[in-house]
Amino acid sequence: MSLILMLIGLASLGLSFYLVIRVADLQSQLRKALDDNADNLSEQVSYQLDLAKKDQILALNQELGQQKTETYQQLADIRDVLHKNLSDNRDRSDQRLELMNQTLTKAVKEMQESNEKRLDQMRQTVEEKLEQTLQTRLQASFATVSQQLESVNQGLGQMKTVAQDVGTLNKVLSNTKTRGIMGELQLGQIIEDIMTDSQYEREFATVKGSSERVEYAIKLPGNHDGQYIYLPIDSKFPLEDYYRLEEAYESGDSQQIETYRKSLLASLKRFAKDIQKKYLNPPETTNFGIMFLPTEGLYSEVVRNSAFFDGLRREENIVLAGPSTLSALLNSLSVGFKTLNIQKNADDISKILGNVKTEFTKFGGMLTKAQKQLNTASKTVDSLLTTRTNAIVRALDRVEAYQDSNTQSLLNIPQIEEGEDSHEN
Repeated sequence: MSLILMLIGLASLGLSFYLVIRVADLQSQLRKALDDNADNLSEQVSYQLDLAKKDQILALNQELGQQKTETYQQLADIRDVLHKNLSDNRDRSDQRLELMNQTLTKAVKEMQESNEKRLDQMRQTVEEKLEQTLQTRLQASFATVSQQLESVNQGLGQMKTVAQDVGTLNKVLSNTKTRGIMGELQLGQIIEDIMTDSQYEREFATVKGSSERVEYAIKLPGNHDGQYIYLPIDSKFPLEDYYRLEEAYESGDSQQIETYRKSLLASLKRFAKDIQKKYLNPPETTNFGIMFLPTEGLYSEVVRNSAFFDGLRREENIVLAGPSTLSALLNSLSVGFKTLNIQKNADDISKILGNVKTEFTKFGGMLTKAQKQLNTASKTVDSLLTTRTNAIVRALDRVEAYQDSNTQSLLNIPQIEEGEDSHEN
């Protein structure tokens, strides 16, 4: 509002300044015009003085003085009028500015009152919506919390069931025979997934005359057809020693860790001696056997001690294998079996190809003979079509052509129609 008033005041001052400058300019022009007129009149008077009498010069001087007086009076009147106009304009501008100030003040006041009313309405609306939204979300949150609590209760019940199942599993695994059955099942699953039924034996006595039967024995090709060398694979699962070692790792007691690790390795060494004694009998078997450890954690714990791992291989001729290692080994053996079968079948394929070559040579000779016979038959047919046919035609030229149903029946030859002949051609 103050900016608008300042602009209007500046505009009024500018207009007043312009009018003052304009008045000064007009006064200058009038003075110049009066001077010019005075000069002209002076020249005329001088000229007329030369021609006229001194009275005329005095009359002219009086007239000139009168004109100057009138001009000055007019300028004074114009200055008064301009001053009055400027005063009136300034008063009107002040009145308009005051009116505009009052109008703007009133409009701003009304706008403020309207905005306050709208803000009150908006605040009430927002508060109502916030309250509704808060209530809705609180109800939804309470419902969600209730559902989650119910789910937690169900989960606790399931956890109790799982705990009971784990306890049952621990009881089952605490039985040495049950652990052996589980290891054997896992070993059997791996072997059955990779090898064919003809490539392994189950519960097989690798030593003749012995009642000890290894869980699985892989059949490797021998020196003669139908003869096999067996690779014994037996699963072992020292669960108690492994659990004690894991608990020692969790507690961080280095002394217990070392003690239980030695206990675990001693159990595995005892198992390795048992496998070497019961199931290895070269040359009926390989000079080494495989001890299968059912879990990767147990296998990695043993492999961590490389000296023990190599010692079992050198001293007891036993190789340790986890699920992944055994799978890789059996896959390699399977590929080897396929390569060996291809090499065995290569000789048979070579013999078959030799027989095919011989038969193909005979077939080529027979084709040559048939070609010669076909050429002879073709020449005979060409001779019949040309020489013999021409001779018969010349002999029958003197016979009159005659044909009806009676003569046709005498020859017992079907009648040849022209249409059929052209169709055949």
